[in-house]
Amino acid sequence: RRSSSSDFRVARRVLTAALIVLMWTGHASTEIIPFVVIVNNANPVKSLTTIELRRIFMKQSRMWRHGEPMVPVDWDSTHYLRAVFSRDVMDRSVREMQDYWVQQSMTQGLTPPSTQRSARAVLRFVASVPGAISYVPPSEVDETVRVVPFK
Repeated sequence: RRSSSSDFRVARRVLTAALIVLMWTGHASTEIIPFVVIVNNANPVKSLTTIELRRIFMKQSRMWRHGEPMVPVDWDSTHYLRAVFSRDVMDRSVREMQDYWVQQSMTQGLTPPSTQRSARAVLRFVASVPGAISYVPPSEVDETVRVVPFK
């Protein structure tokens, strides 16, 4: 028969392993959905694809189907959410996007999307501009904007 101290060690290892699995899966789920796409409440768009989002934020698409100008709003280039969005949607790093905008500015006269430094500022902007679109952590969404699913 095992001693109680050996039973305790086995139980502790099992609990430690369970905690590691829980922490890892919790982390993985935040990696999958670190942000949601938001639009002005008046925007009738139902969903977007990742390609459509990329075109909007690269200003390759400029008008919503209902005729409103698209107004993409990015986060400040130093914010972690900007890096995640750039990687997951734009398929480029923040630095590569900055290089893209230098080129677009010189060749097409285009300017990058305006930027905001906080979820509150992003929400306020999107809520007040009919064609605005941006992204925020899911926990920051409020009734002033509408979440648009994308895939």
